Amino acid sequence: MSVIIDEFKLSYIPVPKIACTSLKTMFFEIENGFPFRAFKASGRRYWIHELYRSVPFDTLRHEAMADHTRIAVLRDPVKRLLSCYSNRVIHHKELSEKKAGAQLARAGLPADPDLDTFIMLLDDYCAAVDTIGHHALPMVDYLGRDPGWYTQLYRIEDTKRLAADVQKITGREVGLQRLQKGGPKIAVETLSAGSLARVQRFYAEDYDVYGAFI
Repeated sequence: MSVIIDEFKLSYIPVPKIACTSLKTMFFEIENGFPFRAFKASGRRYWIHELYRSVPFDTLRHEAMADHTRIAVLRDPVKRLLSCYSNRVIHHKELSEKKAGAQLARAGLPADPDLDTFIMLLDDYCAAVDTIGHHALPMVDYLGRDPGWYTQLYRIEDTKRLAADVQKITGREVGLQRLQKGGPKIAVETLSAGSLARVQRFYAEDYDVYGAFI
């Protein structure tokens, strides 16, 4: 579930591929007073995303956040998808034959797609492989469709300002690290005109709802 810290009446709504690993880890330390470390319980390893899940907006505990400062971070949708491809497809190999061969075969999708193929078949890859859908779904799925619900919206480029604001609210020293760094940097300019237009159509609602804040 999202980060809900009643002590400070502060809530953060995470979106995958928008610094959420770094921010969840920061908020964990604020809430618990010690840094997060992955741990094992009953033979299973738990990561920060098991404690603070990125979930659809409609499933959030809205009543628990009614009187909170509610914050979220936004990112240009094209850059967010390129980060998804770089980190989840190239680095983590989540569309490889080894990791997703059965799902891809059922859907008739090629493994290890190049970027243009990934974009052309994005709907299909999202439907076939849960981890890709989780990381590539539009921001509105996680943040809802009313920017006015939030006390403050930040761009991903402004996370240092977010950290400073959180420190003022909580009175606790805040450490924000960049944690998900795997995968090459892919510039928007490398996309073909057709692929760029396809991504923009896929995220049309994100631009409609949050474009003024990106």
